[in-house]
Amino acid sequence: MKKLYALTIAAVATSFASAQVAATLEGANQGTPQTLSTSKVFIDKADNGGFGVAPTKKKPLSARGVDYKSFVRIGSTYYDLQTNFAMPHRLALHSNGAISAAWTTANSDAAGFSTRGSGYNFRDASGKWNPSDSSRVENVRTGWANIGVLSNGSVFTIGHDATNGGFYMAKSASATSRPSTTTSILQEPPYKPIWARTANNGDVIHLICSYTDSASPGEARAPRRKGIFAPMVYSRSKDGGTTWDKQHVMLPDYDSTLTNNGGADQYTIDVKGNTVAIVNADLLQGVIAWKSTDGGDNWQRIIVDTFKYAPWTGKTEMLDTPYTNDGTVDVIIDNNNKLHVFFGLGRVLDTDTTDESYSFYPGTQGMMHWSEATDKTSLIASGNQFDRDEDGFNGLEQATYAALSGGNVPSGLSTVARLGSTSALRQPASAMDANGNLYCLFSVPIEQDISDLGANFRDIGVVYSTDGGATWSLPQNVTQVLGREDDFASTCRVANGFLHMTWQQDEIAGTNLQNNSGAFGNHPVVLNLINYQAIPVTEILKGNIGMLYGVNVEKPNTGAVMVVNQNYPNPFSNETNVMVYLTNPGDIKVEVRNAMGALVKTQTHSNLYKGNHELTISANGLSTGVYTYTLIAGGSSVSKTMMVK
Repeated sequence: MKKLYALTIAAVATSFASAQVAATLEGANQGTPQTLSTSKVFIDKADNGGFGVAPTKKKPLSARGVDYKSFVRIGSTYYDLQTNFAMPHRLALHSNGAISAAWTTANSDAAGFSTRGSGYNFRDASGKWNPSDSSRVENVRTGWANIGVLSNGSVFTIGHDATNGGFYMAKSASATSRPSTTTSILQEPPYKPIWARTANNGDVIHLICSYTDSASPGEARAPRRKGIFAPMVYSRSKDGGTTWDKQHVMLPDYDSTLTNNGGADQYTIDVKGNTVAIVNADLLQGVIAWKSTDGGDNWQRIIVDTFKYAPWTGKTEMLDTPYTNDGTVDVIIDNNNKLHVFFGLGRVLDTDTTDESYSFYPGTQGMMHWSEATDKTSLIASGNQFDRDEDGFNGLEQATYAALSGGNVPSGLSTVARLGSTSALRQPASAMDANGNLYCLFSVPIEQDISDLGANFRDIGVVYSTDGGATWSLPQNVTQVLGREDDFASTCRVANGFLHMTWQQDEIAGTNLQNNSGAFGNHPVVLNLINYQAIPVTEILKGNIGMLYGVNVEKPNTGAVMVVNQNYPNPFSNETNVMVYLTNPGDIKVEVRNAMGALVKTQTHSNLYKGNHELTISANGLSTGVYTYTLIAGGSSVSKTMMVK
């Protein structure tokens, strides 16, 4: 099967084999597919992407690998499209270390996914998750879930009403209860705002969204404001979503001088105290940021990355194949209130000025980072760093980047697995720890991990920077599951000693929503898993995740045990739980001592795999009082205090 190779950028060599690239852009605002032009692509192996760094071949890190058994299944869904472009942060950290998680779910494969809504699960302060759940929190059909923790510790979710426009907000009664009370917010008849992204600081909620465009006769089109059709707009609530003092307003200097279309969730948002950051990205626009230092009252526009033909109208010939972004973008505010913007690298072409079509390069594999402090953009990851056969390229099968044409698989292929009009390496999700270290997750197809129908399965990679984004590590693969599609990674923006992440795992490459052929049904509706893991940042910083596939439990444990959270509940009367991370496979011994230091209880957990484990300590045989429990693994031990009541 013909391969389309990744774009050569910066640190590693890559190339495109000549190929016919048929590209289809899902016209989300128009409600119908928008077919792009077909072009033959030739890119020289020596091309360095114009970033001034000569390509060199570097072997990826090799280390102890990841065991998929360490993943915690927190939910599932039959609806498998978590976003069109940018992923929101769908993990919310509570003040005591508990975590709430959201995703778009459907617990039925019924036509139209009538049970679609905001999935939800909760991890208590000890690291114990509630049982896996695929039901929605709302009593109505919603999509594109958002989540946050309010000042009183209660949780909210916000999902859109795709039929009528506007959003449904669900709130919980307490920090540990499930959101349930649902209210309709931010409707704007006759228009249909959807695809929200939210971020909050306590009860101040900031929300951005765009508009769907109805093709139904007699219904209003999406609005055009400042020359932009279906623009991105901003809303704000200061009382936890009860009222909204700003509703669907245009940000300053956001007009048709740079863009013509707002795009479907090609934007991201972050908040830290009174500093708010919003970023909008598009293949034909560039990357634009807005920053507010007074909680959203006033904004400054910042041009992060320019597109030389913006605003592109289809009537301007692109005399070259310019680099751009692919619409997948994330932003995080650092401890100095400076912005860090991440975006997937894209490349486009247009030689026909008689219509509004254009071509893009779906095999492009690069992740970019921009720092407000330095105003510099750099490549931080390339697909070829995931090269497995050591030929210098991350080879992609044609089905990986091909798209359905008229609802059918292109001639000569058995399937397709392209995820909308995004690039092959895509979808950043960023986090920052207490030391200011930056982490960026991303999705990447894996060479030689091929589905039965000839498409590359995807994994999730991570890179980090310990110097504010000036330099970046080699990537590591944090999923490493052969024969499964791991995609749509989301993080908690705060890495509190651990990088908390969720993602969707599919048994078929691609998605049913974007890649299922009506004629062949080659990506049927299947149950997708929503997985979670907490990775110690020390393991990432040491390069101990690496790139290997598979580990076993027979090896002696010479690693370390790390406590994810203090045991919970504490005090307790029956039993308490503690989540740990084991850096190597092996055993964990638990020793419990009383206030006098006498050993009163021991237990051993044998043949554990590397990764996350939830351990239970029973109060049987223990009288009321304070105890010290020690977790021993390999050459390491960790001691904590617990109280029996």
